Amino acid sequence: MKEEGIAETKILDILKQSLRDDMTYTSGKIVGSMCTEPTSSARLLYSKYLEKNLGDPGLFPATARLESEAIASVGGLLNYPQTQGSIVSGGTEANIMALWSARNGANVEEPEAIVPASAHHSLNKAADMLRVKLISIPTDEKGRVQASKVRAAITPNTIMIAGIAGTTELGAIDPIDELSEMAISHDVHLHVDASFGGFVIPFLKDLGYPADDFDFKLSGVSSMSIDPHKMGMAPVPAGMILFRSPEMLDRVDVQASYLAGGEYPKPSVLGTRPGAAAIVVWATMQMLGRQGYRKIVKRCMDLTNLLYGNALKMENVKPVQEPTLNILGLRPLKESPREFSGKLRERGWAVSTFPKHLRTCIMPHIRKRHILEFCSELERLDKKEELIIKPHISKIRYSLL
Repeated sequence: MKEEGIAETKILDILKQSLRDDMTYTSGKIVGSMCTEPTSSARLLYSKYLEKNLGDPGLFPATARLESEAIASVGGLLNYPQTQGSIVSGGTEANIMALWSARNGANVEEPEAIVPASAHHSLNKAADMLRVKLISIPTDEKGRVQASKVRAAITPNTIMIAGIAGTTELGAIDPIDELSEMAISHDVHLHVDASFGGFVIPFLKDLGYPADDFDFKLSGVSSMSIDPHKMGMAPVPAGMILFRSPEMLDRVDVQASYLAGGEYPKPSVLGTRPGAAAIVVWATMQMLGRQGYRKIVKRCMDLTNLLYGNALKMENVKPVQEPTLNILGLRPLKESPREFSGKLRERGWAVSTFPKHLRTCIMPHIRKRHILEFCSELERLDKKEELIIKPHISKIRYSLL
């Protein structure tokens, strides 16, 4: 740190140069991320309320009320408006809290949690932190956990079963209805990680897509994680952990009596929590409404199906399977996924790489022209053509409101 500060205008110039290598969502070349650019209104609102701290809700009671209203709204979307929960940093924190609650609610000396092989790595983090043994269950050919093997793995040490509604690899939805029945019959906590699918699946149902029940409508579901900063169009960080009962949330409540506001905060892993996130989640849902989200999901699915249809005709890459959500796996036929994705990155495209395939997420920042450009790039890779790489930095901004 220098003795004298630098003028704001100079800092802005330095940042402009320093951040030139960052990719932008508006370029359309980020096709592998589960996050997207928030709406212009969301960005404006977030910056306006930066001082709000839900870690001391007594100082910001109105912000705390908006958090509760936002949780109730998402609970309603997931068929349980009376749900209890907190707005957290994201799916990782939400999954930690789910396992934390399940462990504290069980009287088991050597606790175990049954998770799909497709589970997000945050559950591994949670298990390591909480000293819970994870039992990994393989998935079927469609990427869904094999329910019969989950049932066979349940023992007296089982404190939680996890199901995924929108897997990281392929966007698959586990048979949550079957897991719910198991959870009820064995009196075990069922957590549904809907970090990605939570803001997609309800609107797919509205649009007539086939979608099984996955949420609190199933009485065996004890908790859910959902990320407004993914398809919810809110800025990072904004996740949610939702519980069926207040007792489940109370299990992870660590009270702080010294707070200036004199009120205890809602349970979370973090102490200081950005109230701006709660305000923007509330405001974004109010502005978009079901109709707005339905429109976003429809366009993302239309573009995902466009990519899927084009990929079926290609000679050097094929879809892993028909998409369930706005996520599509692509399998290179002539080289490894890492080699193939490396070539795409050299041309400015960012995709996610898994051992057997590439993953694309067709998020709201993607347009039809981006899909067509990406398809052309995929086909040209096989021809070893020298391409002129377009810069990925763009000043374009948009609003979905």
